[in-house]
Amino acid sequence: MKNSTPVSLLLVLISFSGVLSETSLDGKVFVFPSSSDNSYVLLKPALKQPLQRFTICLNFFTDLSRSFSLISVASREQDNEILFMKHPNEYEICLRGQCIRFHVPGNMDRTASHWENACITWDAVTGIVQLWIDGQPLPRKGIARGLRVPTDVVMMLGQEQDTYGGSLDASQSFIGEIAKVYMWDTALPPDQLRRIRKDTEPPLLVDWTALDFEIKGYVVIEPAL
Repeated sequence: MKNSTPVSLLLVLISFSGVLSETSLDGKVFVFPSSSDNSYVLLKPALKQPLQRFTICLNFFTDLSRSFSLISVASREQDNEILFMKHPNEYEICLRGQCIRFHVPGNMDRTASHWENACITWDAVTGIVQLWIDGQPLPRKGIARGLRVPTDVVMMLGQEQDTYGGSLDASQSFIGEIAKVYMWDTALPPDQLRRIRKDTEPPLLVDWTALDFEIKGYVVIEPAL
């Protein structure tokens, strides 16, 4: 008998089982419907050696006015190996426990909710961190010079870890939609970052079109609007 279950329904049913491996989410989004201390997406970057440089890009859509975490990477040694948070009028990036904030210029601070594209790069040789929002760079800053991110990490979307894989806080959780998450083991140059939204560079560690991930709690995969 021919299986008549729609493909979209199958994807949703599989997502609630907790595990999806090497799945293309092209045209899809993760929806985080409500605040919680137990709902997130666990990503599994293919780290074969400690990171001395990286680029992370993602799109997000929210109407939150409070602070929230987009990406949290923790190791057994350090809960803020990589942290990307949004505060009112500021973005915060932490690397190996060292944190810096980027003020949002007036021309980027829109009152209406909208999809934002964010890219972070870091190079341990110089410690320079770049933050690009909607294809525009903010002034470069530096932290964690000469350090490396180890391979034994837990990487989450939508929560901020205060311990390795846990101690989550609902007041810092993300509510909204996240899509097009990519991670490279290199600091992409400006000319590539300006066109990164076209997804033209081959991802190495995290690839939205072949994503290795696990859903925990109340997170739903939906078609992009």
